[in-house]
Amino acid sequence: MRAFTFFFFFALVIGCSSSSEQGEPNVVGDWGGTQASLTMTRSGGDLSYACGAGTIDATWTLSSDGHFAGTGEHFFGGGPLPVQGRPPHPALYAGNVDGDTLTLSVTVTDLGQTLRPFTLMRGGPAVVERCV
Repeated sequence: MRAFTFFFFFALVIGCSSSSEQGEPNVVGDWGGTQASLTMTRSGGDLSYACGAGTIDATWTLSSDGHFAGTGEHFFGGGPLPVQGRPPHPALYAGNVDGDTLTLSVTVTDLGQTLRPFTLMRGGPAVVERCV
């Protein structure tokens, strides 16, 4: 009986800790939508949208209330690719995770330009960089 009581208590503790972790916001994984897509890992992320792309450094943060912040680089797309490639621009990434929805804005800091808030869904379709 004592072993059963211990097992029951142990299972209850494990079950409660698992359910509380499920409520925490999580940005790791694949996100997509009609305007942009993002793949996030613990070591950074890659963002792609119709006329550009970006990278997010490993120093990104996600608060317990779902606020996402990160730094990285932004690359403008479109037109023929210059011989020297597309120059990177320093970027700030900020947004909010609410369940399976991520709202994300990109600020290109050296130009003082903020790109729209993109609404992405966990597991949503990938968007490839394409510009005409």
